[in-house]
Amino acid sequence: MYRGKPVIGITAAFDFEKSTSNLRDDYYEAIIQCGAVPVLIPVTEVKSVWVEYLDICDGIVLSGGPDIDAVYFGQNNMPYAGEISPVRDEMEIFLAKQAMAVDKPILGICRGIQVLNIAAGGSIFQDIYAENNPENKLIQHSQPAPRWFQIHSVNIMENTCLFSIYGKEMLRVNSFHHQAVNETAPGFTINAYSEDGIIEAISNENKKFVLGVQWHPENMWRKDKKHLKLFERLVAVC
Repeated sequence: MYRGKPVIGITAAFDFEKSTSNLRDDYYEAIIQCGAVPVLIPVTEVKSVWVEYLDICDGIVLSGGPDIDAVYFGQNNMPYAGEISPVRDEMEIFLAKQAMAVDKPILGICRGIQVLNIAAGGSIFQDIYAENNPENKLIQHSQPAPRWFQIHSVNIMENTCLFSIYGKEMLRVNSFHHQAVNETAPGFTINAYSEDGIIEAISNENKKFVLGVQWHPENMWRKDKKHLKLFERLVAVC
């Protein structure tokens, strides 16, 4: 806590060419809107600092970003997999594991849902189009549209964390991914699917708050305030 306000750490992206950590303002402005203090978690190889990140933060947001090294779920990287950020992978999987171990609230967004699932022992599709049955005709999951545009619906399962937040069975979302949860990790529950069967949200219902969503709520809340609800719940729990 900082002066009575929860401190929410948000993991940053890493640009290898520029040697910089960076984060879109949509993330931290959403946290500020919800009454908490956001702090940037930059990518570093200094592992002792990873522990200090957890000590400082009351909750964690695992942000979106590039693909995850398939070695973390027992596979080789396939030709259709994309850019990998190795230090970020190691750091975020550590943060996810340790935060879950001490029941620290976590919200995973896009890449973040995949990090959560892998950290807890699940797997992901390296490419949903290449690894799904061709008879399963997938909808558009990497939209050629503004980031705030809600391009498809997700079906929310009753009696889940996500349903408790929205109180309804359907939600329109944006979509910017080609990887997704495949086998859910032990202890995790599927909260939402897209109409083609792709898993769009998972949670660990035995924890205080561990939720991952495949879409990007941070890009939509300025246009549609209901997408602040995920951040509001994270801050409220913290």
